Amino acid sequence: MIRRNAEAIKTFLLGSSGLIAAGLLFMGGIPNPVVYADTIVRAFNSKDSLQPGWVVAVDKDQANTVEAAPANDPSRIYGVVIDPSRAPVTLQPEQGLKVYVATSGSYQVLVTTQNGSINPGDYISISSTNGIAAKATSEQSYVLGQALEKFDGDNNVISAGEEGDAIGRVTVSIVPGKNPLVKSAVAVPAPLRRAGEAIAGKNVTPLRIYAALAVFTVTALIAVSILWIGVRSGMISIGRNPLSRHSIIQGLMQVVIVAVLVFAVGIFGVYLLLRL
Repeated sequence: MIRRNAEAIKTFLLGSSGLIAAGLLFMGGIPNPVVYADTIVRAFNSKDSLQPGWVVAVDKDQANTVEAAPANDPSRIYGVVIDPSRAPVTLQPEQGLKVYVATSGSYQVLVTTQNGSINPGDYISISSTNGIAAKATSEQSYVLGQALEKFDGDNNVISAGEEGDAIGRVTVSIVPGKNPLVKSAVAVPAPLRRAGEAIAGKNVTPLRIYAALAVFTVTALIAVSILWIGVRSGMISIGRNPLSRHSIIQGLMQVVIVAVLVFAVGIFGVYLLLRL
């Protein structure tokens, strides 16, 4: 009895395995290993002559066509043209499609130093030239991703731009989306933010900008107070004792020097606060 039950179970398992195998073959075979989204690249028609590294946007009228991303509309940034040999998995490789566009992953991108040198971690958006990227500014609503390499315009330069800026390539982590720098810009007035970035040579957080402003304000008040008190006291002393005018003026010069030194120390503190 036990032997017959064991044989029945064995027959059932073999039959089930056969049905599962047949089902897999009918559905297209045994599944392949999972392919993650960051390895997938799409093929498109091209309105322009696009080379690997160009930033592109999907054409407004034809969903299967791309063009160089317009400089005046960062929100249309879609991805970057890549060499098809670097695409592990490609979607829609139909005949006639000419360019391969990655919307995620890490690929080389054409960049310019128009908005300053690019450092690892900097957000990358479009420059004033269609299709060529640059370091993102807080005025740009969308970005292509974040730089993984440095480009200062001194090394690995491909050509020069119309405004004297350098053009080259850097590897960028492609993650098209909203520009995080815009959040920082909301809390800081544009002139103050631009002044801070000009001094620092990079993007600066609102906390650092306001801290630097506080240091500058306090230092300026101290310097002005020293100068005002010294000059006022000197003028009163000269009025009371004109014969001691020479010595009083010497004292005033010392007061001016002290005020200038205090102000200079404050400016240096602001510089260090923004740069470091």
